[in-house]
Amino acid sequence: MNSTLPRFFWSEYRKRRKRAALITFAIFWGTLSILLLMAFGQGMSTQFHVAFSGLGETLIMVYGGQTSLPFEGLPKGRQISLYPEDIDYLQERIPEILSIAPEAYNYLPVSANGKEINRTVHGTTPEFGVMRTQVAQLGGRFLNAADVAEGRKVAFIGWKVATDLFGVADVVGRTIIINRIPFMVVGVLQKKIQDSMYNGPDAEQVYLPFHSYQQIDNRRRINQIHIQPREASQSKLIEARVRTLLGRKYRFDPDDRYATSFWNTIEDAKEGMAIFKGIEIFLGIIGALTLLIGAVGVTNLMYAAAKERTKEIGIKMALGARKSYIMMQFLLETLLITGLGGLMGFLFAWALVAATPLFHLADFIGEPRVNITGGILITILLGIIGLIAGAFPARRAANLQPVQALKLF
Repeated sequence: MNSTLPRFFWSEYRKRRKRAALITFAIFWGTLSILLLMAFGQGMSTQFHVAFSGLGETLIMVYGGQTSLPFEGLPKGRQISLYPEDIDYLQERIPEILSIAPEAYNYLPVSANGKEINRTVHGTTPEFGVMRTQVAQLGGRFLNAADVAEGRKVAFIGWKVATDLFGVADVVGRTIIINRIPFMVVGVLQKKIQDSMYNGPDAEQVYLPFHSYQQIDNRRRINQIHIQPREASQSKLIEARVRTLLGRKYRFDPDDRYATSFWNTIEDAKEGMAIFKGIEIFLGIIGALTLLIGAVGVTNLMYAAAKERTKEIGIKMALGARKSYIMMQFLLETLLITGLGGLMGFLFAWALVAATPLFHLADFIGEPRVNITGGILITILLGIIGLIAGAFPARRAANLQPVQALKLF
């Protein structure tokens, strides 16, 4: 009798193929949804992290501002500016700071090779390169301590600047003219993904040693200070201490939020990742509900099948079929529907993810990958759903009495 079970099972499945196909599609769609959401959600989360880190990881930027509160007899509305000496002032008093760097910039003409362009030119120190992920292309480097200490006339440029001026990638050792002063290019920025920026993407910027920059820009003040905490969890503490120390030095209320401002990329990254995680969870719930709806459909299908085959069940039981045989018949049919839908969903999801590189969308969606662990968990979940969905109709069919099943025959 057991040898005829699979053959009979396929025969019964074909009889109800339209209804079964709809339920199979529901399971397929739920599996596909969950796997794609996991794949693309993870890809987008990773891409967000990569793109955001193009600005710099664990980075706090400090800006000057204008007071909005009177303080110790001084009126509100005073301009608060930052100066180079603030770097040592803060570093000596805040042990939680790992690295700190000044940055001053101005929009200046840059020329070379008979071409002239206007770009934002920055003056800074080597620590800036580490904090802002300024990685040089092969054969070049970022600014170093000797460049700053000796006031060398060297420059680190973005790859777009190199292309605009020279039209070639290999420009290390060549000379550019900034505000009529020659600078030798010591490095070109390696291409990177960047979706957070100020003054435009780093690809279009020029960086000079801080003291060399001061020779072409007579302003003493700096535009901002870059700080990297020893630990990311210390970012809010550092913010508070910077505000207190600068308030003491420049005489403004530390609670005045407009006297100084901060761009805390650590907190921004947390918020961004939380948003993406929330989207993943929300869409995952939608996929799970789709699977649940499919499971309800499977249960209804099996109940309908049990009702339609009441006479057949009665005959089998009258001829000696055991309850286990009847139950196994219904459970196998249920597992086939859920298993077939799940397998189709997994294969289709894998095919879609494998095809995404053809659309050149990596800058937006990253590199999605079907999560094997997630696929295994979904397979286990589908098995549980199948067993639960088929157990009640199977039990009902198996518990029918032969006389009761045959009374309408």
